[in-house]
Amino acid sequence: MITALLVDDEPRAIERLAELLDTFDTVEVIGRAGSVDEAELFLGGRVPDVVFLDITMPGRLGVDLVASIPRGTKVVFVTAREGHAIDAFRAGAVDYVLKPFDRDRLAITVERLEHLLGTGAAAAVDVDAAPTDDGPAARAVSGDEGHAVRLATGRGNGFSLVHYDELVWIEAVQNYTRVQIVGQPPTVVRRTMTEWETLLPAERFCRISRSLIVQVPAIRSTQWKSRDQMLVFFRGIDAPLPIGRTPMARLKDLLEEA
Repeated sequence: MITALLVDDEPRAIERLAELLDTFDTVEVIGRAGSVDEAELFLGGRVPDVVFLDITMPGRLGVDLVASIPRGTKVVFVTAREGHAIDAFRAGAVDYVLKPFDRDRLAITVERLEHLLGTGAAAAVDVDAAPTDDGPAARAVSGDEGHAVRLATGRGNGFSLVHYDELVWIEAVQNYTRVQIVGQPPTVVRRTMTEWETLLPAERFCRISRSLIVQVPAIRSTQWKSRDQMLVFFRGIDAPLPIGRTPMARLKDLLEEA
């Protein structure tokens, strides 16, 4: 699964792009932003695989966001003007797509991203900078105990048990998942979303999109930033988790049922 953040100040353009990307089974739009400032806020809590970025926007330009995009995240520039292509590729873009969007053209972009991310997943999640949950013992559900999960420590030389209460959210990152634990930075583990769904109690943990599981009882508040973005605040975690339109709707239903 390729997770995408869309950044464009034109509502119709961002809606059209989201609709077209939704037709690809390998792509999930996890966030939308109408400005560079909104995009920076989103990137402070989530790390998408790719940012589809408009170049010309009021205030700060799309290229101003590039410095804030995490290492390993790809950039696809989208614009109505052909003259920006050279600047886009100088900024490290993997593709340059002109408006109005066309599905056949986007198919080329998606295929390119599938190739780049499928062969470079480890680099994309920067496993050298985070402990990874390697090995069959770490992946096996039978290795977990009661109300806790077993995660690798350091470079996989040992394990620690993390109680369900300490698990805040889990995000898919290609062949890995990124786990937010109370009082710790996000940890990258080699465990799939399906494995997490099987392991965790469904009455507490909910998959609100294809790429995101949250512990619903750990939510302390939510804050709407726009019609396309919400910030979710959890107990024991200072930084909020930004989510997009689809998980917003799912989470709203869950909170109303609780």
